[in-house]
Order: sequence, then structure tokens, then C-alpha cells
Amino acid sequence: MPLINRRDFLKTCSAGALASGVGGSRLAFATGGIQDVLVIVFQRGACDGLSLVPPGSAGQDRALYETYRVNTRVPASGTGAVLDLPNSGGRWGMHPRASALRNLYLSNHLAVVVGAGMPAPVTRSHFDAQKTMEFGTPGQQSVGAGWLTRHLQSSNLPASVAVPAVSMGSITATSLLGSSETITMPSGADFRLDSFSYAWDDLDSGTPSLQGALQMMPNLWTGDSLLEVEARQALDALSQFRPLNFDLYNASSNPGGYQPAGGANYGTGSFGQQLRNIAQLVKRQAGLSIATVDIGGWDTHNGQGSPANTYDAFGNQVQTLSDGLSAFYTDLSAGATNYMNHVSVIVVTEFGRRVRENDSGGTDHGYGSVMLAMGGAVNGGQVFGTYAGLEIENLYEYADVNVTTDYRRVLSEAMIRRLENPNIYYAFPGYSGYAPMGIFQGTDLPPGNFDAIFKNGFQT
Repeated sequence: MPLINRRDFLKTCSAGALASGVGGSRLAFATGGIQDVLVIVFQRGACDGLSLVPPGSAGQDRALYETYRVNTRVPASGTGAVLDLPNSGGRWGMHPRASALRNLYLSNHLAVVVGAGMPAPVTRSHFDAQKTMEFGTPGQQSVGAGWLTRHLQSSNLPASVAVPAVSMGSITATSLLGSSETITMPSGADFRLDSFSYAWDDLDSGTPSLQGALQMMPNLWTGDSLLEVEARQALDALSQFRPLNFDLYNASSNPGGYQPAGGANYGTGSFGQQLRNIAQLVKRQAGLSIATVDIGGWDTHNGQGSPANTYDAFGNQVQTLSDGLSAFYTDLSAGATNYMNHVSVIVVTEFGRRVRENDSGGTDHGYGSVMLAMGGAVNGGQVFGTYAGLEIENLYEYADVNVTTDYRRVLSEAMIRRLENPNIYYAFPGYSGYAPMGIFQGTDLPPGNFDAIFKNGFQT
């Protein structure tokens, strides 16, 4: 009988807890130096790259942009004017509600990649595009595992790290589909095993004389069977994480809560809260290597708005993204440790929007968009990638921004230079011809594949 992977056992515990309506989780501590972490932020709904990173006030595409965009454009001057990006030759700027992101750009901690997306064949279906992008196999959906899962499988993880990856949300990100290394949780407060009548421990009950699940469950698994041994190890992992309080500090109601460093303010929304929880896990140095978090609301067919007007629906989304990422950077970079030197964030979306706005004050499904990279080891303050331009003959199907940077090229560079995993052709089947763009700092390793024949997923 093959041995059961302890991560799989913990995942089963989590699934049972979630089935009971209460979040379950699993984690064990890693030892050694500061762990490098990659955070993938997915803009669900297809972000309009021409509004997040519009042509600069004097950019060569500005006149064409203003011709295509009358009601939804980011203006060159006046109320809601574009924030020009230095080192872009005047060609690019940022939405005015992204001022916090622009400040990170100015401090060389944020890079922009233009003309980014999936290569042909093109799909304008959210479902298909998100699925194939997260599988890492553009145009192919019958894969069964996400690209981050294949990264984890090929990264030679130490057996002592129970959960190197978290997917923040109610369902697991497709990029981590098929991974037994991952926990899925809407928030850190769900990082518990409370799927039965007992509170987790006597501290929860408020009556020290009562025994909680933490004390009762070991009594159920006292034997030497494989299941019982693995169960005790699972409880050990859970109990090690018991001291973490994922809720915010409050002097009266939650004095043991989390206090973000550097005056960082994550706000009250779920996006900020999930980034805050990731920051806590990073600081805990518990072996976390991969985290995913979603921010939806980018499908702007109607009433996209404009920063020149009071109604600015797209700008509201931009500010949520900008403020959340800025708080994350501030929190993790404060102090002597500066965890952001070991954390890289990549922002990606499934496709962009049409160059020409529609009659409903919005933009329809397009093709190329932008990617963002943030971190202490990012060569920020620069705009990467070539750009075909907005002349009609340079647009894809005479309607969309062309993809000139394969999104896998950016992710592959992060894998190699930041996560020190050269197996990019295993993570991205069918991809070839990788060449670094220089977005991330780190060592270039020869890219290759991964022989998974003898990787059976079980611990011996």
C-alpha cells in the first residue's frame, strides 16, 4: 500500500470542514532563511489596459486614443488627467486613481508590461481565456492541472513544508488546480478546523476547564496505523499556526490582532483583507512560496465611466487595486527585514478591451492588455515590451491592441529568477524560445523541462 501524502490528508480535513460550512486549513513551519514568494493577482473580467495604462499626455498614440475614446478616455490634462510615466519616452501614463501604484513605479518597485496577453488562437470568452491562461496552455483546455501546480511539482519542495501555496478565495484558482500542496480559504480567519461541536481549544470556549477539539482529537488517533500517525502530524501542523490572529488589531476588542507595519491601510474590502492575510503568512515565515488572489469587476461593457467625470466605475476598481497593492508593499517593506526583497507580485488579466468604445459608454472584449510586476527585486520604473501602436493596420483584426508579449514569458522569468525553478517548459507545455526581458532581478538558469516519471506524489 503506498504511503499517504500528509498534505493530501490535510487537504481532506480541509474539504470536510468546508463541506460543513466552516473553513479548514493546513500549514507547517519551514526553517532556514527568508522564503521567496510569488503572488499572482488576477483581474477577473478582462481589464481595459488602455485605461489602466493609457497613452501619455504627449504620447505618439494620444491623438488616435482620443479619437477612439470620447466618453471613457483618461484625459491628457485637466480634471482626471493621466499620470505620465517617466522613462517611457512620454508614451505611457497611468490612470489618476492609480497614484499609489505610480509612486511605486517612481521608486523603481513597479514595472509595466504593455501589449501583454495570450498568443493566438484568440478567444474572447472569459471562461475559456481564464481557464487556458491559468492552465498555462493557450488554446488547450484538456490539461487537468494549473501552471502553478506544475511549478510546485517540479520545484523540489522540502517534505517539511506542509503548505507552500495558498489560494485566497472560496474556490481554488485554476492555476493551482490539481495541487495537493495548496489550501484554499476566503480569509485567514478560516484557517482552522472547527467542523464539529467542539471549539478549537479551551481558549475559544472561555472556560479553561473545558476541553476543545485541539485536546480531544489526539485521543482519537493514538495508534500506530498510517492514518493515525498522519493525523497527529496534521494536528501538529494546525496547532503550530494556532497563535496567528488574522483579524485587525483593536485595543479593546482584539488586542492580539494584526497590526500592519509602516502605517499600511488595507481598507475594509475583501481584496485588501486577503492581501493582508498573505502578508501575515509571509512574515510568519511558514514556508509559503505561492499565493493567488483575485480582484473582479473589470468587465466594463456598460458605464465604464471616466476620471474626468463624477461617475468613474473603472476608476473605483483601479483605486481598489492600487491602494491594496500599495498597502501590501508598505506593510512588507517596513523595518529592517524588508520582506518585499523576497516577494514578487504579478498582476495579470485574461484579455484586454476593444480599442474603440461602444455606444453604451463601455468597452467590449478585446485582445492585448497590460501586466504589472511589483517587488523589491523588480527592475521597476520602466515600461517593458514592444507595442504595435493604435494605427488601424497595427490592430489585431483592425479592432484590438495586439499581443506582442506572451504572458508566459513574464511568468517564466519570475519562475527562474525569483523562484529558482528553471522547469518552465514543464510549467508551460508547448511554450518555447524563452528569453528574459529583465523585469526581475536574479540568476538566469538554463530553461528546461522536468522528468516527472518517478514523481508519484507519495512520501516514503
